[in-house]
Amino acid sequence: MGRAFVYVVLGGGVAAGYAALEFARRGGYSRGELCIISEEAVAPYERPALSKGYLLPEGPSRLPKFHTCVGANDELLTTKWYKEQGIELVLGTRVISADVRRKTLLTATGETISYKMLIIATGARALKLEEFGISGSDAANICYLRNLEDADKLVNAMNSCSGGNAVVIGGGYIGMECAAALVTNKIKVTMVFPEKHCMGRLFTEKIAEYYESYYTSKGVTFTKGTVLTSFEKDSTGKVTSVILKDGNHLPADMVVVGIGICANTSLFEGQLLMEKGGIKVNGQMQTSDSSVYAVGDVAAFPIKLFDGDIRRLEHVDSARRTARHAVAAILEPSKTRDVDYLPFFYSRVFTLSWQFYGDNVGEVVHYGDFTSSSPRFGAYWVGKGQITGAFLEGGSQEEYEALLLIVRRKTKVSNMSELEKQGLAFAVQESKKDLPDGGVTLGEKPAFVWYATAGVVAAVSISAFGYWYGRKRRSCSQDTPKEQCRNRMSREDGGNIETNKGAEKNSFPATFFLMPSVKQMARRVVPESRSVKKSKATEVRQRTKKQSEMGRAFAYVILGGGVAAGYAALELVRHGDGVSPGELCIISEEAVAPYERPALSKGYLLPEGPSRLPKFHTCVGANDELLTTKWYKEQGIELVLGTRVISADVRRKTLLTATGETISYKTLIIATGARALKLEEFGISGSDAANICYLRNLEDADKLVNAMNSCSGGNAVVIGGGYIGMECAAALVTNKIKVTMVFPEKHCTRRTTRHAVAAILEPSKTRDVDYLPFFYSRVFTLSWQFYGDNVGEVVHYSDFTSSSPRFGAYWVGKGQIMGAFLEGGSREEYEALSVIVRRKTKVSNMSELEKQGLAFAVQESKKDLPDGGVTLGEKSAFVWYATAGVVAAVSISAFGYWYGRW
Repeated sequence: MGRAFVYVVLGGGVAAGYAALEFARRGGYSRGELCIISEEAVAPYERPALSKGYLLPEGPSRLPKFHTCVGANDELLTTKWYKEQGIELVLGTRVISADVRRKTLLTATGETISYKMLIIATGARALKLEEFGISGSDAANICYLRNLEDADKLVNAMNSCSGGNAVVIGGGYIGMECAAALVTNKIKVTMVFPEKHCMGRLFTEKIAEYYESYYTSKGVTFTKGTVLTSFEKDSTGKVTSVILKDGNHLPADMVVVGIGICANTSLFEGQLLMEKGGIKVNGQMQTSDSSVYAVGDVAAFPIKLFDGDIRRLEHVDSARRTARHAVAAILEPSKTRDVDYLPFFYSRVFTLSWQFYGDNVGEVVHYGDFTSSSPRFGAYWVGKGQITGAFLEGGSQEEYEALLLIVRRKTKVSNMSELEKQGLAFAVQESKKDLPDGGVTLGEKPAFVWYATAGVVAAVSISAFGYWYGRKRRSCSQDTPKEQCRNRMSREDGGNIETNKGAEKNSFPATFFLMPSVKQMARRVVPESRSVKKSKATEVRQRTKKQSEMGRAFAYVILGGGVAAGYAALELVRHGDGVSPGELCIISEEAVAPYERPALSKGYLLPEGPSRLPKFHTCVGANDELLTTKWYKEQGIELVLGTRVISADVRRKTLLTATGETISYKTLIIATGARALKLEEFGISGSDAANICYLRNLEDADKLVNAMNSCSGGNAVVIGGGYIGMECAAALVTNKIKVTMVFPEKHCTRRTTRHAVAAILEPSKTRDVDYLPFFYSRVFTLSWQFYGDNVGEVVHYSDFTSSSPRFGAYWVGKGQIMGAFLEGGSREEYEALSVIVRRKTKVSNMSELEKQGLAFAVQESKKDLPDGGVTLGEKSAFVWYATAGVVAAVSISAFGYWYGRW
């Protein structure tokens, strides 16, 4: 079937190399038990070298010089090293699917690799221009920079462009470092980005002003507040000019694109919990599946310094440290404490070098000399009277360490003017001070002093209370009336006995919510947001007025224009006692109001009487209202159509569009859905061919229809055996086209995906979503439905040979029905399946189950449960709650009576 390992590291970047070194040093494996799977053809290397030494015109750095782990002044791990350590490198290999439940990975060559423990180190990929609606990335002189192949292409482009013009799209890390490399290679550079200044996620305006001035002195031109819209190309397909939204045309002999990255999570979406655009892990770097860990750019983990806030950090230092921590947690879980990472970022360009620690939130205090050609300046961020972040350009090792210490300690600041006056000296002086307990800071290893103190205080307090309460009890003899005794205790305690009636349950404030494209989820999330009181609505309107200068502001923003957006809008209107006209908007990249996407692979592709808009706008898929553009207008809901959001700032509650507009919100519902995977992501070029089609949106559907119309009687190849592949194949043959389906799996529709939702503003009033996974399809005259999970032993039943089929299957695990499938059933029969799966109906005899078939579900669904048909988890579970409440009350009363007698 394939190879099997105890430990698999998936990914060949920085994190993979540091994980391997940690495994080798801890000796927790035998030869042949550990492997690294990488798409690249070389052993793991230090990626930062690609934007620095690799691009130098003289004496450039080349492998094997920058294999991991030289970036941390540690061993150089060449291919020979891995072989000596008994670690298998599976290079040049792409994993196309992962099955977490079965602990297997499927490669593009069809090999299955199994594991016992998996470390996901897949990192991130560079965002492509196509994702922003701009074609042309395949031009020979358009470059990205994420891996060795990209770097080689960039070097070749620079070598053929000396003295020419380069346009750098993006003002972040990659844009700034590549611009420095380009001018070093004697190329004229223009940087283009929509923000007000470079490094907008980290730099203040004052800090950015210095670097922009420095770059300008080196020959870089900045074009800010606008975006790329298209290219001009010559007859060979090379870009000759970059066309901007403001109408400017920039001459270009080469283009470098650095517009951000996206974590490589697609293999695990629907299988592991996601957060902040990455895979959510705990303090041990462990995912929602105990046998899977995630590290580096792909991992979203809790930062102790930020009170456990989940962050996904895109930097090499985080990759190195989280990888080592994950290995320690795997090999020695009982000895490994939760990761306590201090966010750290740095860059070195020209003769400049800066470092940043912590978080850039709070009031900013700048210091130092911003005018020198050999600069030495910095900034502190102060929040709640404490240092939250610190930046320094041109510092020494000791000074950078001083910054690290004061940020980790959250050093207090009592006077902002004095802080500005002292500048760097403040950090140096404070870092040398001993804390009250001799230099121990809570969160560091030797925090036992604090724990011991807390333990003693708690013990003394509990003992004192016990002694006091015992005295009170003894003062009330058995003959003393209970009310009199109670009054005496109240008087002796000064009458300070209070009740805490109706105390609110703990809740966390939520300002944005992950939104699966599921109708039930969309409706589920809305009622809670609608409970915002009118006073808050007034507050939002005032905030809207203040922010009007920056762009549009709304109380509620739904980001995405798919199915979920339409159902959420309808639910908001139906609960509508708090949304005023203009307070709610939907932002969609498509030019039409939300519609039922399933129609695209069904009625839209029919050769006769095809379905067209407005017939399938939401919410007709649930036999509900048809929400046309006119409906949204009547409801006072603003549709911001044909608009792409290029960045989001959750902390500031703003969205930046591709046109440069800032849209702010108070509550955000993310309903961005999903995109179709492209062939290029599997190393296959050519998606831009006129007769290669995908199917995810209306534009895709129109292209597919046009291709079918020009292909009647011809041949079509469908790549993929899942939902879209099966439904499109049915549509193609209906359109009299011969079809061949190609997929690497053993059979079609291999697995299912789960969805999750987060509640909005009043979790105490809303129970957790109780969704029964449900999937269906209708093609030709066939129609099937599936409920639950396809795990356990399978029992098939009925007739699989008829042209009018009526058959199904049950999945049985631990003696219970886990999942059920039925083709050709009636509505009542499908409902019966739903009931027995939700109840986890018991199965005592598998042979009898196979013999009964569908009758088993029908009969069992009609049976009353012991409490009269109530199943825990349903609305009517009050019987269980009432029973539990009575038992608890009786138990407590009995204890109280016994204790009172005693």
